[in-house]
Amino acid sequence: MPGIPVFRRAALAAALALTAAFPAAAQAPNPAPSAGAAWPTHPVRVIIPQPPGGVLDILIRALAGPLSQQLSQPIVVDNRPGGNNVVGLEACATAAPDGYTICAVSAEVLSTYPLVEPALYARYSSLVPVTLIARNPGVVLANPGVPAKDLREFATWARTQNGLNYGSSGQGSTPHLLWEYIKGHDNLRIEHVPYRGIVDAFNEMAAGRTQVSYIALGFALEPIATGRVKPLAVLGRTRSPRLPEVPSLGELGYDFPYDGPWWGFAAPARTPDAIQQRIAAATKAAMADPGLRQRLLDPQAYEAVGNTPAEFAAIIKNERERGVAIVRAAGIEVR
Repeated sequence: MPGIPVFRRAALAAALALTAAFPAAAQAPNPAPSAGAAWPTHPVRVIIPQPPGGVLDILIRALAGPLSQQLSQPIVVDNRPGGNNVVGLEACATAAPDGYTICAVSAEVLSTYPLVEPALYARYSSLVPVTLIARNPGVVLANPGVPAKDLREFATWARTQNGLNYGSSGQGSTPHLLWEYIKGHDNLRIEHVPYRGIVDAFNEMAAGRTQVSYIALGFALEPIATGRVKPLAVLGRTRSPRLPEVPSLGELGYDFPYDGPWWGFAAPARTPDAIQQRIAAATKAAMADPGLRQRLLDPQAYEAVGNTPAEFAAIIKNERERGVAIVRAAGIEVR
């Protein structure tokens, strides 16, 4: 995989290895279902609204094999990046509600995007929650050239600098809101540079073209270990057992109301309840797959979930309410 960083190749290879164990998951045909047939009778398409090789893409590709085994049908992964996730999510929202098209969603597209970009959210707001797949801690990062050991030291240094930049995956994304909050909290001058995806933002920061960013901890563990990036803080009030030497935002005095990312499945409105329940149950069982845990979940500190549609809907409601506090903490008007 030329051109892909080593740590990213390793994670993607783990995902592809799991998919390879179930060759049918790579097939693409999607014939129309027969009337009255039990679901599923042919491949299920999962739209990922982000580019290949990113955090969500690696997770879903790794899950595809075990999920295919649970459903006894291939899982076809369909990357539809663009428009700050909107292109793929809109394609999912307007698909036939028959269970043969679902989509992977991240926390921000259902919690903070509706408050920051309501016109864009309206294009996929009809999606219904199916199941929460997994959670992961979040980590604030800098490139190795930044002379700071933690976020407090970074703030002190940054006040003496000009021309600093932070990267994000777009307006309303967690990196955007988090760094706008830090800027306001510490009275910093740092420009926002949005990228096509969070991995692009991460790579630009690691290469020194921007100074700081944020990403899921699991994705960053290997580049932190190899010195490619520098952790400044983990989100939340307590330290992570995976990075015990890195302070938390809470202990450094930052009261940012967000602990880290999560990802789930959503479906077009009017997808039958029975199909939603089947997807949720299959996802929960797939997340317990020993190979998936060994290759991806445990090494990258994922918390596997796999809950019911009603439980996921309650989490989204709570996250939307917390999203108001997150957006306001970032100094952005809630629309």
